Amino acid sequence: MIGDYSNLHACLAREFKQRGHEVTLVSDGGGYMKTESDIELKRTPGIWGSFKYVYKLLSLLPSLKGYDVVQLINPYIFSLKPNKLRIVYDILKKNNKSVFLSLCGDDHFFVKDCVDTEIFRFSEFRVGKEKTDYAKSSPEREQTYLNPQLAKYTSYLYDTVDGAMSILPEYDMSARHHMNPDKILFTNLPIQLDTVPFSKLDFNKPIKILVGIKGNKEILKGTAKMLEICKEIETEMPGKCEVRMVKNLSLADYLSELSDSHIVIDQLYSYSPATNALQAMALGKVTASGGQPEFYEYIGETEQPIFCLSPLEDDETIKSRLKELILDPERIRNMSEQGRRLVEKHNDVRKIATLFEQHWGKHIKA
Repeated sequence: MIGDYSNLHACLAREFKQRGHEVTLVSDGGGYMKTESDIELKRTPGIWGSFKYVYKLLSLLPSLKGYDVVQLINPYIFSLKPNKLRIVYDILKKNNKSVFLSLCGDDHFFVKDCVDTEIFRFSEFRVGKEKTDYAKSSPEREQTYLNPQLAKYTSYLYDTVDGAMSILPEYDMSARHHMNPDKILFTNLPIQLDTVPFSKLDFNKPIKILVGIKGNKEILKGTAKMLEICKEIETEMPGKCEVRMVKNLSLADYLSELSDSHIVIDQLYSYSPATNALQAMALGKVTASGGQPEFYEYIGETEQPIFCLSPLEDDETIKSRLKELILDPERIRNMSEQGRRLVEKHNDVRKIATLFEQHWGKHIKA
């Protein structure tokens, strides 16, 4: 398994090892998240950092051979330019039986679909046809992902991987327009439930709202806007709620912060709850995140425990709905219990690992 986002591959790797598979996870440890990896490979700034990174990668490649499966976290598995990425990818493909792709995170085709707006009603880049604040402030991100060289490499990888697993509906919706759909299986995100035990919420104190920020993504994920809204609510409802913001915590520290919260603010521009939101739901917290109809349709769920955030709503509407939730402890309690049930039903790592195994079995080369 090469690369990791928000503990996704680390969570799966742990489960596969318990099942008796021989697994090697190569990743940067999720940066500040400090997630598990068997071989840590990270790039530090500067020329010397680049030299050490390339040297370690070149030294590592000869040992990454003879595997039945190579599972890539994303087309851009290493911090290299597209022509170099293709060379490394070809080496991995030549020296191992099969290569599979975890469809998650930005890549050329996903960003293209976000920008073109034919598939999505909104994204981190567009709301309708209008550019988001993030797209306006960081045009270089679009330019990077829409670069012709990156497009060529990503197209090559999409055409030549043996299979792909989409872990959120939006990645699945996009990839099926650009890859042979027979290669793709929608799996959902894995959560290791024994690390996030459910606990009942305490209503003998003000409602605690946690806003977590990763990296410098407060504009990208909409958390800066949501923090502002929550702070306004805190001022307008003294004694009823308390707002706390945390940034760039390790996974262990972040889970500790979650334990004392009632409501957790996740992403504004997402259709679905990602790892942060699902972990919070497993713990029994009410998550404000992506909870669009497409998400519930994909997983076939009727209960809708997510406090749905959408950039299609104006700030005042979101604020009004949050105020109503804060004043309704019974609703919070019900959503807390429903959220845990949803994660148990759809995101248990044991279920997701089995889906991966089945997809490997269908597409792995003899």
